[in-house]
Amino acid sequence: MGFKEAGKTTLAARIIELLSSRGYRVAALKHAHGGLTLGSTDSARLFKAGAVVALTVSGDAVERLERGGLALPDALSQLRSYDFLVVEGFKESFPGIRVAVVRSEEELRQLMHPLTVAAYTPTGGVSSASVPVFKPGEEEELVDLILERAFEPPAGLNCGFCRYGSCIALAAAILRGEASIKDCVVLGSKVRVLVDGRPVELNPFVQDLFRRVVTAMVSSLKGVPEGARRVSIEIQE
Repeated sequence: MGFKEAGKTTLAARIIELLSSRGYRVAALKHAHGGLTLGSTDSARLFKAGAVVALTVSGDAVERLERGGLALPDALSQLRSYDFLVVEGFKESFPGIRVAVVRSEEELRQLMHPLTVAAYTPTGGVSSASVPVFKPGEEEELVDLILERAFEPPAGLNCGFCRYGSCIALAAAILRGEASIKDCVVLGSKVRVLVDGRPVELNPFVQDLFRRVVTAMVSSLKGVPEGARRVSIEIQE
């Protein structure tokens, strides 16, 4: 996290490169505050022309542009199968560890957060801080720290059903060693809903509603064994 033009994308790319070189499968997520700035690629041209989805494929990569927004919890849900997710932005809501990219001690003061584990200063403008400070050339050491402190983030729904009250508070407790991801009642759900192949996170109330309604309907059907423990339903339109 950091302010505009602080060097966030440069550092994020370097972290991804280093994690990938160590054998981890890494995903990236960037928050475009003012909307996407589309370039001059073929996909962008087709998308600008009005395509709902513009998909460009090759033997080793896929580029996809799709209309419609995506909230942070939905993005986190879709990317949980990767070893690491490097996020740029979402500094108000991302429930995971943070590296503050800063040019001065004042910027660091403004960005300090219970989930901040390190600072990175491209300009060398920070001489002292309450967290480790890294400079250009020290990215390997920064990645070592990330590997030591990182954890799977809570769902991001802020459902209020866990004893910590919010995903940020739960994440801070995990970072302090006082909780674990198992304390996230959303991720621990036994009810899983996929829409067009994409998982939809459910708060405990909705989980229980789905479970009760579906179980009641299915148990009344002829041929369904008593006490069935797993039910899958697919609806196509």
